[in-house]
Amino acid sequence: MAISNVYADTNYSSGLFGSYMINSEPSGADVYILEKYYGKTPLLYIPDNTADHPYIIEFRKDGYNSSILSINENITPGTQKEVFAHLSPAPKFTSIFVSSDPDDCLAQLDGGSSVPLPYSFTSVSEGTHTLLVYKTGYKSYLNEQLSVRSGSNTTMKVILIPNYERKELVVTSTPSDTEVLVDGIFRGTTSGNIPLMIGPLNDGQHTVLGRIAGYQEKKEMVFTRHDLSSNVHLNMIPITLMPVSSTVKIRSIPSGSDVLLNGIWFGEVPAQGYLELNDIPLNRYKLVISHSGYTDHIEWIFPGPGETITIDTVLLQS
Repeated sequence: MAISNVYADTNYSSGLFGSYMINSEPSGADVYILEKYYGKTPLLYIPDNTADHPYIIEFRKDGYNSSILSINENITPGTQKEVFAHLSPAPKFTSIFVSSDPDDCLAQLDGGSSVPLPYSFTSVSEGTHTLLVYKTGYKSYLNEQLSVRSGSNTTMKVILIPNYERKELVVTSTPSDTEVLVDGIFRGTTSGNIPLMIGPLNDGQHTVLGRIAGYQEKKEMVFTRHDLSSNVHLNMIPITLMPVSSTVKIRSIPSGSDVLLNGIWFGEVPAQGYLELNDIPLNRYKLVISHSGYTDHIEWIFPGPGETITIDTVLLQS
């Protein structure tokens, strides 16, 4: 860590001693002066003017790079200087474990050295990376948008297609026996550990849809090229884990009022009964009931799973 000069503002203050107002962005950083802990920013520090200088001030905070500043002169009694440090976020790291089918493929991460698979790439920074997997006699796999996050290690198995195959898309699923449609056309069913290879396809973007009884439909977007092996894994979610939608019933005086949820018009309140909004996803909604000549009725609603919210309101004339 480099030592830099402090930024100082001088203000008059009474007293026999000078002082330093020590601050940081973000605040709450631990302050060490000459390797002794003094507290967290913002911090008022009154030095002993007989002490040797420079004063070495170190700022430490979890998730940020440490910063060291140097004060090269004693402060004059009756003055105060501001010492400020801007802390930069520390890079976050994770790992990517890659295996392959067939065995003994080679892989490059972000254009680095080729390594034989299986292999665990460690100290990978959080963000988007490029992964290339290749082997003689097979169509390479190239992912230029491999997104990883710290705190969640990535594990992936890359399946390459032999050069002689007129296919370019590999689909696997959990569970197996999932029906696969590409751009709305049925292309086969996944089966155990046997990958479903699909092609030929036009180069470009395609929609892959998986469906199996008892599970939500799963949709993924994929880009294919005839000379590459594109991989898609469909992780199907059981219907029992699907969020249960809600119902909102609205009645107003006068009838004919417009009803909006989060700025979207959903209809008018009928003359008799309720305007019933079914299959409302779980969310936080701003409900507005409006009618010409009347003051809008506005409230926030938070429908729970399977809940029916009933609203009766009388609009006031404006």
